[in-house]
Amino acid sequence: MSQPATTVPAALPPFTAISGDYGRGLIVICDHASNAIPADLQGLGLSAADLQRHIAWDIGAARVSALLAARFKLPAILAGVSRLVIDCNRDPGDPASIPSEVDRTPIPGNAHLTVWDRAERMSRWFVPYHNAIEAMMTAALAAARDPVVLSVHSMAPELGGELRTWPVALSSHEDKRLATPMLVALRKRVGFLVGDNQPYALDPAEDYTVPVHAMRRGLRHLQVEFRQDLIASDPGAAKWAALFGDALAEVLGL
Repeated sequence: MSQPATTVPAALPPFTAISGDYGRGLIVICDHASNAIPADLQGLGLSAADLQRHIAWDIGAARVSALLAARFKLPAILAGVSRLVIDCNRDPGDPASIPSEVDRTPIPGNAHLTVWDRAERMSRWFVPYHNAIEAMMTAALAAARDPVVLSVHSMAPELGGELRTWPVALSSHEDKRLATPMLVALRKRVGFLVGDNQPYALDPAEDYTVPVHAMRRGLRHLQVEFRQDLIASDPGAAKWAALFGDALAEVLGL
């Protein structure tokens, strides 16, 4: 008697690449684009509802990234797994890169991990994602003298009892070559509620992607946070991608 066929879950890609024109001098990255959990990790012990929350991903950020890439014909790399599997914007040596609790929510599948468990996640998801960004950087540097790196994130409208009143915010460190004119351009369109390092600054001791791929090369960069309730729907994402894109076009002459 023949045995029933066994369904093997499709492999989850560590990133999604969007092709574009490197000569435009701007590339897009999205570290927390996905809430996907590899099948073998069994949802990390979380409910389907929890995996839709901000703890699992930057809600709306992937859609905004894709819209900006399409508008300006830009190359982009979007992370393929949830930040709960491994946070692609944290150094793997940081315990927070694979959190056991987020916003008072325990992550059962991340409890009691061995060093080998952590190393496997790094090799499966973190390393291929950052290798893809490095390949993109190499192509960008070959095509443009001073390419700009745009990192797209989103923030929960409330966290720990703190309301986030900023519809959009820029995170920067010492290099404000683009953050300063972008703040001006955004405030012309949104008003003075645009956040300047609120609620997050760009911190090389905590952030990983922009410091490693842009700052160490001395490249201009932008890290933006959109408020999640404003970009969770397709119309909302389109509105804010258009507004941000208009400001970006003004500042960069796109």
